[in-house]
Amino acid sequence: MGSINLITCIKDLQPSLKFIFCSTVEVYGNTGIDGQKLKETDKLLPANPYGASKAAIDLYLQERINNKQMNVVIVRPFCFTGPRRGYNFSISSDAYQIAKIIKNKQDKILRIGNLDTVRAVTDVRDIANAFFLIMKSDKTNGQIINVCGGEPLKMRYYTEKLIELSKINDIKMEIDEKLWRPIDIYYQDGDNQLCKDLVDWKPKYNIDETLKDLLDYWLNKIN
Repeated sequence: MGSINLITCIKDLQPSLKFIFCSTVEVYGNTGIDGQKLKETDKLLPANPYGASKAAIDLYLQERINNKQMNVVIVRPFCFTGPRRGYNFSISSDAYQIAKIIKNKQDKILRIGNLDTVRAVTDVRDIANAFFLIMKSDKTNGQIINVCGGEPLKMRYYTEKLIELSKINDIKMEIDEKLWRPIDIYYQDGDNQLCKDLVDWKPKYNIDETLKDLLDYWLNKIN
């Protein structure tokens, strides 16, 4: 309802304004469970409350677009991480804990959730740049655009890479029930061709560079 109130204010008071709505990959639910790349044309089948909430506004704005009531672009970012990502998110949680271990502020026990799900992860700086290019371009008006990149990898890869970067060999991983999602999506990978075609965007950061920068961020933040 907060989103609808904002959208209504824009329509009534600044109808020429371009509005970018940040939807989410979660609106697709488990559609990609067979390993397929998710496309903007795939059905919205959210599998959790967060995805359902986003899907509701996603559909609401699609109606506004189709009836030419607003200048809207809907972006659906996939999983991303990088410097400044909050430690309540999975990969950043690992980096934050490992930074504390390096600084002797935490025992060498890394609390983890499910590391067997698969995610294609993009650097947050690439995601932000895509949003900027999409907002500037007239070609994106009225479009629904996946913003994603990277290779689909098990979450275990990102955690083990961060441990490797720490150069500490005896970190033990323990499952923390608070970090284990009872409702989780097994596989997420996206088709980003439309984003590339419309604004000539492509990710600049590889995931290993992203993880190093994320760990460095938390080391500096702790200092």
